[in-house]
Amino acid sequence: MLERCDFRQARDLMMEHVGPVGMQKAPLSACAGRILARAVTAQEDVPPFDRSPYDGYAFRAKDVEAASLQDPVTLRIVDYIAAGDVPHTGITAGTAAHLMTGAPVPEGADAVLPFEKTRFTDEEVTISSPVKPGSNVVRAGEDIRKGMTLCGAGVRIDAGLAGTLAGQGIFEPYVYKKPLVGVISTGSEILEEGETPAPGRIYNSNRYALQTACELAGCRSIYIGTVIDETDTIAQVIASALKTCDAVILSGGVSVGDFDCTPAAMEKAGVEILAHGLALKPGMAGAYGIFDDRKSDPSGGQGDGAIPVFGLSGNPAACMTAFYAVVLPVLRKMMGFAPEDCIPAKLRVRLSGDYSRKNQSARLLRGKVDLTAVVQEMQPAAGQGNQMLSTLAGSNAFAEIPAGTTVQAGETVDAFLMGDI
Repeated sequence: MLERCDFRQARDLMMEHVGPVGMQKAPLSACAGRILARAVTAQEDVPPFDRSPYDGYAFRAKDVEAASLQDPVTLRIVDYIAAGDVPHTGITAGTAAHLMTGAPVPEGADAVLPFEKTRFTDEEVTISSPVKPGSNVVRAGEDIRKGMTLCGAGVRIDAGLAGTLAGQGIFEPYVYKKPLVGVISTGSEILEEGETPAPGRIYNSNRYALQTACELAGCRSIYIGTVIDETDTIAQVIASALKTCDAVILSGGVSVGDFDCTPAAMEKAGVEILAHGLALKPGMAGAYGIFDDRKSDPSGGQGDGAIPVFGLSGNPAACMTAFYAVVLPVLRKMMGFAPEDCIPAKLRVRLSGDYSRKNQSARLLRGKVDLTAVVQEMQPAAGQGNQMLSTLAGSNAFAEIPAGTTVQAGETVDAFLMGDI
């Protein structure tokens, strides 16, 4: 078990033990943001036939190779082809077809000219300049060739991929299932919605922050409940959650106080703790482990890996910092993301404010990055304390401040985004 390790070590170690939670067919109309579970091969060319990109006329290029303003060429219109229609006759010397955008180019024609570049009547079209063979003809397979790999597994379905799948007649692709994340709050001081406020008690903000972060990431979440600071009770709740959830997140009880018994409860529930504590501010307190029921039953397990269990700090900002630094990449792997897409995108940012406090551990400084700017500049949030969850609102990145260092406005540091969500 690692003690007070770099957050990347804890993250990577947890990721080694998990895999996608399974796959399913889903209606394409409900697949926005889902992760493709199987590579898709093109079943047909796109477009499936030579087509016109314009409303215009199709003809043989050699019939107008001598055309000029002084000596234009007039062709006889022998066919009218609408989009969705098929040609009724081929094109021969001295003839043309009137066709609409998307309509098939008839046999014999090898060029198309838009209406506005011609003079025409119902019976004839006149062309006043040469046209090269192939002009304005979208060839069959120009976009997609039959047999080519359209997309590999592990890619998030965006608008372009959804349209591409539909273009192949794939309306129920295989996608990875959304992991179900159970959220548990610990602490006798927690005040739930609907309860009467009382001295010494605080509203449960971690529950809503964690569930929202999980849902935005593409997971499903369920609130298991609040548990008092008692090892056996917490262990029982964890064990129950492990029967139905693909991942479990607890907040609170992971420090070193008399009532901080979450790590012991995790172990009592059969969780192997891989990392205890991070060399990180905020988010130092924590326990990260896995529950692998396949060790006793090779046919068991939920998906391709163990069930991760994350014991995070009860301090709201520390809890969410650890979520984005460690938990989110693990969940993304369980969702089926390609390995290179599980880790949040890195960037270099220029800080627009100072951070003068030296920490013995590395610090993740939350703030806002304007991703549209030519130079990525980050405005650190005004408050960076472990309890200050409100300053996470509107933030989209963490700047990495190495241990024992301070930074001044204008300095450039490493940073990473809180995900593409």
